Amino acid sequence: MKPAFLRTLSARILGGFALLIVVFGATMIWIVAYMNDLRSEIEVIRTRYLKLTIASKDLAGQQQMLFAYLRDEMEGEATPTMVSRRLHRLRNARGELLERLATTLDGMRDLPRGHGTVVRKYLDRTDGMKRSVEALEESYVTLLATPPIVRSLDADPPRADPSKLQAAVVAKDHLLDAEYRLFQSMGELADQLRVRTERIAGNLEYNARRLRLYTGVMGLVAVLAGLLVTAWVTVSLRPLGRLRSASRRIAAGEYGSRIEERGPAEVADLAREFNAMGRAVEERERELVRSERLAAVGKMAAMITHEVRNPLSSIALNTELLEEELASFPGEAKEICRAITREVDRLTAITEEYLSFARLPKPRLAPASLPALVDDLARFVREDLASRKVELLVEHAAELPLAMCDEGQIRQALLNLVRNAAEAVAGGGGGHVWVRTTTTGDRVAVEVADDGPGIAPELRERLFDPFVSTKDGGTGLGLALTHQILKDHGGAIQVTSKPGEGATFSIELPPAPRG
Repeated sequence: MKPAFLRTLSARILGGFALLIVVFGATMIWIVAYMNDLRSEIEVIRTRYLKLTIASKDLAGQQQMLFAYLRDEMEGEATPTMVSRRLHRLRNARGELLERLATTLDGMRDLPRGHGTVVRKYLDRTDGMKRSVEALEESYVTLLATPPIVRSLDADPPRADPSKLQAAVVAKDHLLDAEYRLFQSMGELADQLRVRTERIAGNLEYNARRLRLYTGVMGLVAVLAGLLVTAWVTVSLRPLGRLRSASRRIAAGEYGSRIEERGPAEVADLAREFNAMGRAVEERERELVRSERLAAVGKMAAMITHEVRNPLSSIALNTELLEEELASFPGEAKEICRAITREVDRLTAITEEYLSFARLPKPRLAPASLPALVDDLARFVREDLASRKVELLVEHAAELPLAMCDEGQIRQALLNLVRNAAEAVAGGGGGHVWVRTTTTGDRVAVEVADDGPGIAPELRERLFDPFVSTKDGGTGLGLALTHQILKDHGGAIQVTSKPGEGATFSIELPPAPRG
């Protein structure tokens, strides 16, 4: 069972497009978020790790230059002043690079995604290097007091303090060992920062490839969602195609065309209205055909009245005279005359029935009591029906309103229905006929039912057409006349029947105005 919010066509279309918007929106949000993460990583590499790598590489290079000077170049200097200047310049450059590295690392302390932990570890190592450099300050002071150089032009070798020279040599050896360890540590730091930078760059390349893949997949999902929504809307609109085809069939004259009353609420309502329209058009077409036939019957009745009725009267009169003349003669002559008279009477009845169409007046509507009319009719036909083993039963609803009708014409219509029901029951050896007065909606109704053989389904739709009859020898005008009477009254007549279970005719009349 579909959810309530999907029972209407507009809800389905809006829901489908809402789903499509959600899918595309989620795809775009995910892509933008992923690209924002990539941008942040690129920003970290460009502004932080790249500077760290360069600064650590420069620091390691500067440390190498300081160590190489202590080891290889200092002894060849000409004067202690030159040694002091070179060491001061190299040590200051190393201190600046070390401070720049520490400052850069300190600015990266709060980076997200695990960078902060690694940065704090590097910062600790940098602080350790700074402490190690500061610890060498005393050794440099001792070294610079009496540098162990090959010759000295501004000092008298014999006057040099051997103890200071020895202390300077010991300080140099200590500095070489310490500076070498610092060189190794700074080189390792530079290599680690380079490797980490390369790893982050590799991750960026991997994430970029994954972004392209995911973007393609999400785009494909969004396209598939769009196709599914389009297919869903197309299927939901398919009943409109059936409605269009059925409209064309009705326009072509197939008034019995109907469509299934299913689908979204608007489509189902439209299908119901279309079927109701089809039934109305079919009924009006049937009424038009019936009216044309009745008009033809009226013209034919006038011709029969003019051409047949007077000769039939003459034949009947002459037959009676002939029967009187042959009264004294034995044989079959009298029976033949009587047979002629019966046939003339039958033809006269047929002409009268046809003539009733031509002379059917417009009803004179007035308030009337249907129970009183039915009771009067029942008294008139009960004996005749009883002689044919048909029992007539009358039932009235309580507090039945008056009906607007022409009592004479409604009596004629009910008489036709009761006689038809009696003939259907009598043909099976007897039975029952019910006449009930009741109300249906805002109308007053009379039902004539029987327990006869019923009416075949193929005749039910054409039962009120002229010349359609279920009786042998019937003219097929009785029900057509009844239908015309009810139509002129602004009422209706309906029939329900199942083969073998009898038939029920129901006539409906408008009620009389109150007061």
